[in-house]
Amino acid sequence: MPVQIGRLKSLKQLNAFVVGRSTGSSIGELREFPQLKRKLAILKLQNVVDARDALQANLKDKKDIKELELAWGAEDPDDSQKEKDVLDKLHPCINIEILTIRFYGGTNFPNWLGDSSFSNLQVMHLSDCSYCWSLPPVGRLPSLKELCIERMKSVKMIGVEFYGRNGASLIQPFQSLEKLKFMEMAEWEEWVHASGDEYGQDFPRLQELNLTNCPKLSRSLPCHLPCLKKLTVSGCEVLHDEGANATTTSSLNYRSLEELEIEGGCQKGLLSLLVEIGNFVDIQCLPNRNCLQRLSLWNCPMLSSFPKDGLPTTLTTLYMQDCKILEFLPDEMLAKLTSLESLWIRNSCDSLRNFPVSIFPKLKKLDIRGCENLETLSFIEEGVNENLSHLRELYIDDCPNLMCFQCQGGWPTPNLNEFTVRECKNFKSLPEGIHTLTALRLLEVNDLPNLESFAEGGLPPNIRDLCIRSCERLRAPVVKYWELERLDSLKWFLIGGSILETLLKEHLLPTTLRILVISECRSIQVLPGEGEGLQHLTSLQALQIDACDNLQFLPREGLQHLTSLQELYITWCPNIQFLPEEGLPPSLSLLEIYNCSALEKRYQNKTGKDWAKISHIPCIKINDQVIII
Repeated sequence: MPVQIGRLKSLKQLNAFVVGRSTGSSIGELREFPQLKRKLAILKLQNVVDARDALQANLKDKKDIKELELAWGAEDPDDSQKEKDVLDKLHPCINIEILTIRFYGGTNFPNWLGDSSFSNLQVMHLSDCSYCWSLPPVGRLPSLKELCIERMKSVKMIGVEFYGRNGASLIQPFQSLEKLKFMEMAEWEEWVHASGDEYGQDFPRLQELNLTNCPKLSRSLPCHLPCLKKLTVSGCEVLHDEGANATTTSSLNYRSLEELEIEGGCQKGLLSLLVEIGNFVDIQCLPNRNCLQRLSLWNCPMLSSFPKDGLPTTLTTLYMQDCKILEFLPDEMLAKLTSLESLWIRNSCDSLRNFPVSIFPKLKKLDIRGCENLETLSFIEEGVNENLSHLRELYIDDCPNLMCFQCQGGWPTPNLNEFTVRECKNFKSLPEGIHTLTALRLLEVNDLPNLESFAEGGLPPNIRDLCIRSCERLRAPVVKYWELERLDSLKWFLIGGSILETLLKEHLLPTTLRILVISECRSIQVLPGEGEGLQHLTSLQALQIDACDNLQFLPREGLQHLTSLQELYITWCPNIQFLPEEGLPPSLSLLEIYNCSALEKRYQNKTGKDWAKISHIPCIKINDQVIII
């Protein structure tokens, strides 16, 4: 039933109040819910006809409400003064802790917003108040911890009024603020700071500052942020530090900074805060900082060198992407990075030829991709294998000149958990003794056309996920050394290439295998069957046959014996003519056929020639059509 907001004088708790157009009322509808909470949302306030109704709501006395979203519509306001009057009269109780105002159409905010009497207010979000030309004095709020201001299209300058200073007042502004965000401030040009000896610092406890898509902001950042840990600057192309030139930013005092994310071509004056840099096209040299823990460089095509005195020893993570001409640090400087735990090199450091893995004693993750001239990974230090007991993940991809790993006496990585080497066309051999890696759970050997053999002593005994594909020089005799049939822990296996036939015909797969992916076996026309092949895999739950271009027939009886099979995927196999003549196992609950032209036509929903043979399967997906039986 439509009611006036003024009739809600006795309201104590309400979790939603929705205002909509109605007849016989100047406000709209009240929708009540059975379980009342401490949150109040008043929406579509543009429909208020008489601001006095808002006053009669008496929100000041609703002491149990802790959170007041107040929202107008996205359309332009009919009367900005009326909208200000409505907001003025919706003065909430001073006990509130969270306040959100959206699509407010007034040109400025009422006096109560920012009043220090709101001593419990901790979170404020001002969004899409497009006609306000200034911000409220929220610096006065003593408990405010998080402030987000976004899409305030009329704000060109943020000045001392933002801090809430009145004349000679010595009140510390933003005394509790920890997170501050300005998002999509299209016309914002200038940020005037109120710091001075008589006032103290502007943001004494600020830990996170985020400036996103403020394309006209050109004045400097606050100079003194003693507690700042994370600074994000994105899409602020003209932002610079006024006191900085091309080589120094001494006017900025961010001593506690741990992480800086800069994206979108911001000026070089921010570089001394370096923890993460993105999209800098004209940087040639990096400055050094002694407190960095995370350094990430991406899309810096002109960056050629690290600091002359190396990187800080506190660094735990180093990420480089698309920094082609960057010279990697010499060994003597790398040796000082004793805290480094994670290292990514992606499409960077073209001059790198030998990577000394053994130089990082605490390294946990190494990820190298697209290093065009890398030839070797060295696990040897002065002729002796280092025990890299911390290394858990090793990933090598798209390094066309990589030939081998340099080791002596086997793998010095006893706790290695995941190992991948792929798309390295000149890679010839892996170190012996991979079976000693008892901690290894995932092994991927993929697209290594010159790899002739590996794992002659067997595969790691506790491996769970295994991928061996596109290694054309691997031959059938090598497969027997792997002792696959003994790997009781193996649950997922992706296999591709000519060795598949040997594995199937000689029953070399473990019977405990649950997921099998047959991929890119382009030379095979018929999968083995009738006593060979898949039928002994009685624990198999999912089977995928993918990108086998010349495969024409599945085994006539083999799939029917897979009594645990629940999912069957046949993808990118254009020459398969039909499914097994003897039918599919009754346990099957999902069949997916994708980009297999002959199968798509034969098993099309209701109209296909053999639709009746699969119509009992509960879920069938053919290309993008899902059929639930």
